[in-house]
Amino acid sequence: MARIEPVFGSISSEIENPYQPGDAQLIDDEVVTFSNSKIFDFSGRISLARFWLIHVPLVLVLPCILLLFFMVGLRHQLVVLLIVGVTVVVPAILLNVSLLVRRARDLGWSPIWGMLSVFPVIGFVITLPLIMLPGRKAINKYGPPNPPLSTLVKLLTALLVVLALVTSTVLVAYFPQYHPQALYEWFFNALAQA
Repeated sequence: MARIEPVFGSISSEIENPYQPGDAQLIDDEVVTFSNSKIFDFSGRISLARFWLIHVPLVLVLPCILLLFFMVGLRHQLVVLLIVGVTVVVPAILLNVSLLVRRARDLGWSPIWGMLSVFPVIGFVITLPLIMLPGRKAINKYGPPNPPLSTLVKLLTALLVVLALVTSTVLVAYFPQYHPQALYEWFFNALAQA
């Protein structure tokens, strides 16, 4: 029969100590999760590059091209022009508010700041940081960030922004009849005659 004797000293490495802390961590800072952004979604966040990638063609360029096209074709039919203008401008405004709300969340701000950016006077002051400041790369209380864009997409976005600015400058310089002040005067004169 074998004798059992107490052993003084260290416990054998083969026997696992139940009071020793484990190797697992509860929170891993290295795990990166990303959110998927949708165009007309008011929830979540949107990065600065994705904002410009969506904003320039869908909020600035497309409505301007459509409105100019319809103004030339429907210059004498004011009611039809108003209906077309509303069907083009209202979705562009909703998309713009959606993008600015998500940009505010990306910066860690309240989404109300994105909604306030629509108002004329205070909106300009609020919109500037929303369209210029990069968002937080970590998860904030509004969710995870968007996945990073490739370098090629970032370059194409920058080229798109510059192209939109140059095109609008050329249109205003070489076509004074499409200057916003001239368009407003034409519109109000047409309303006065109707």
